[in-house]
Amino acid sequence: MKGVKTMSMNPRPTRSEQRDLARAKAKALREQKASADKRKRSLIITLVTVLIVGVVGGVGYAVFQLSSTSSTSNANAHKTPANVTTKGGILLGKDFTVVSEADAKKMDHIVIYQDYQCPICQMFENPNATQIGTWIKSGLAVVEYHPISFLDGHSLNNYSSRAANAALCVANSQPAKFFDVNTALYANQPQENTSGPNDSQLKDTLRAVGVDVNSEMNECIDQKRYAKFIENKTSEAFTTPAVTGTDIPTGTPDILVNGVVYTWDGDATKLVNPGRFAQFFEANKKK
Repeated sequence: MKGVKTMSMNPRPTRSEQRDLARAKAKALREQKASADKRKRSLIITLVTVLIVGVVGGVGYAVFQLSSTSSTSNANAHKTPANVTTKGGILLGKDFTVVSEADAKKMDHIVIYQDYQCPICQMFENPNATQIGTWIKSGLAVVEYHPISFLDGHSLNNYSSRAANAALCVANSQPAKFFDVNTALYANQPQENTSGPNDSQLKDTLRAVGVDVNSEMNECIDQKRYAKFIENKTSEAFTTPAVTGTDIPTGTPDILVNGVVYTWDGDATKLVNPGRFAQFFEANKKK
């Protein structure tokens, strides 16, 4: 009905009730905020914990990696291959068997210091390998090979030291295959300042000449087991007189027959001439 006031179903709260409602609402807001702050603190603590664990874990992993690398390096620091001389040479005699230093003194003795990345070494090796192999097999001479490494800087993947290590791995466990491996490494020598065969390809080279690339051989090559040995023998080669000789090698190849150095006066045609080296060998044989 027009002009007639109706009574409200929800009467207006009293001032006292309003204060109570305000206090209750304020309390609820405080509790809600406290709960939110607690969740926030919990989240922050969790995140910080994760970060700390991550950092510690990362540091721990880095330390583990460093430790592992250091352990591997330390483990290889004193590794010496079997079947080498005190000066680090591989001394081959009749039928390509390893002979002792004492027995070698009784025979005609050829010594060759070499670096598998050295192109001049390859120039000598390739044309002379067949006749040298014949002399070894027949027992006419013993040949002492010294694989050293100072030409990694002339390779994009350290072929010099890796090839030397592979050769020593063979000398260590399959020495009868060393001569064939030595020849094959030169046949597969990369050009200077290029990438040489990687470790897998080195293993293929070894397999091709009959080496059993078993777990021992794989581990020896993969870990570069004789890296420190090679480093030490390289330093020794350039600071002490050559085996059987009196002069200190100044480069590679350094070749001696019964202590007499084979020279070619910078003339490569003399170096690659097997007949010339055969004459030199005959001229310097033990009487």
